[in-house]
Amino acid sequence: MTDNPNHPESGGPLTPAPQPEGKSAGDTLEEVASTIRDFVNKVPETINRAIDRALNVRDTTVLLRLSETASERLDVLVSAGVFKSRAEAASFLIEEGIRAQAPLFERVQSKLAEIERLREELRHSVAPEIER
Repeated sequence: MTDNPNHPESGGPLTPAPQPEGKSAGDTLEEVASTIRDFVNKVPETINRAIDRALNVRDTTVLLRLSETASERLDVLVSAGVFKSRAEAASFLIEEGIRAQAPLFERVQSKLAEIERLREELRHSVAPEIER
């Protein structure tokens, strides 16, 4: 036996792992390849399910009127198979619009907070006079 741990006769790291009885390295390689193929084939399905779940988490129903152009655009998305329904397409577009207009919503929220602060200040300044 040699002192070199990488020598095949030494049982070192380069020594091939013993194969179970009746299995060859080719069988094991095919099993690994098959597992990888199965995984790759399931990825799009898994992603689609995740998107469906995310889109279907809705807390509020809103009835709204659309322009003919907007309605036609939703129909295009549904016809193309991008969304299952006009409601799903509309929900997605509203969410994306809200994200795209985040700075507007931040400004509005800031102004509303300022208005509430001024109302509270007014209530406190008027309250002592009303109690008299």
